[in-house]
Amino acid sequence: MSRPVTRRSPKRNGGFSWGRFPDKPSGIVMYRLFRRDHNGAVHFIGLNFYRHDTRRDMAIALRKACHRLREQVDDIDLVALGVAA
Repeated sequence: MSRPVTRRSPKRNGGFSWGRFPDKPSGIVMYRLFRRDHNGAVHFIGLNFYRHDTRRDMAIALRKACHRLREQVDDIDLVALGVAA
């Protein structure tokens, strides 16, 4: 089954959010991952995929990026709380 890749704006919630932005002329699909730390500052990771990339490869890369972003923000939060050096 082939589904078109549609635009999805990031939702406004307290912690993690993501958006998908296809660029039709170039064939690139941009994913933007956002997460807020304890101060409310936004941290961001952006990933670009081509339309010929498989959904499986995209999902694996997005999951790794999500985990990397979570670890990055958690490290910032722990340092601010004085738990980690």
